[in-house]
Amino acid sequence: MLEINNDIIFNTIDNGIIILDEDLNILGWNNWLEIRTSIDKKDILNKNICEEFPYINKTKLKRKFKSVLVTKNPSFYSVDPHKYLIRIKSNSIVGKVYNNMRQDITIVPYDLEKRYVCLYIYDNTKFYETSSKLEKLNEELVELSNRDPLTHLFNRRYFNEISTKMLNLANRSNHSLSTIVLDIDNFKAINDKYGHSTGDKVIVETAKVLEKSVRKSDIVSRFGGEEFIILLYNVAIADLENIAEKIRKNVEELSIKTPKGHIKFTISAGATKYDCDFDINKIEYTINRADKALYRAKELGKNKVVIY
Repeated sequence: MLEINNDIIFNTIDNGIIILDEDLNILGWNNWLEIRTSIDKKDILNKNICEEFPYINKTKLKRKFKSVLVTKNPSFYSVDPHKYLIRIKSNSIVGKVYNNMRQDITIVPYDLEKRYVCLYIYDNTKFYETSSKLEKLNEELVELSNRDPLTHLFNRRYFNEISTKMLNLANRSNHSLSTIVLDIDNFKAINDKYGHSTGDKVIVETAKVLEKSVRKSDIVSRFGGEEFIILLYNVAIADLENIAEKIRKNVEELSIKTPKGHIKFTISAGATKYDCDFDINKIEYTINRADKALYRAKELGKNKVVIY
């Protein structure tokens, strides 16, 4: 047994230390590792590290071992994909993200003449957990920035961004791209008669109908006020009319309870398909044509669908 196994500093330092010979046999195993792995040094010394922990990449470790001895300099050892060299249960109690300790590993020359190296194992779980939580928070913030706060539909800013990407995809794939623009009929009268809270409820219930009436891949957005827009990828013009008509009927069947009794309401919708001759690679032009169809639906008495 190496003298270092009984060294005070070796056994009180706050990270794991393993000493290996050229055959990857374990010559040193400090108290930090004994405590965290529940493996006593007498049960692990002189055993091959890759046989004891078969998930370690033996070829990779031997290559790094030789590199450290040749250069005579310490070297960082990547522990992807596991993020650990030795599997150790994470000791996090609050806000635990990982079941196993996330580790950083450094390999340094220990005895060049005997060709021994030393592996330092650093517990970096807290850093990884903090990074993971921050990443999740950032994702949530991005999602919130893309959503309308009342309906949780996508907002206008996100729609403008995603519609350009979908148009490029449609052009590359030679698929169609269609839009339905719709708004709630006589919405001002609903607000004036029943109040803004009821008006908000009408908007929310309409949003729910829209999401249920289209595919998960379709983009449903609140464009502002009582106006909504739907972007549909690879839909035939006949199907587009059927979808718009289904939405109109589903909204017409809604009945919303208010302090002044149940109310019913309708929508008008205009729909069109992107056309490279008309729209010159601009989805805004497609939306404008769908908007014209919406105004025509209003002129025809509302609660109607018009295809441009």
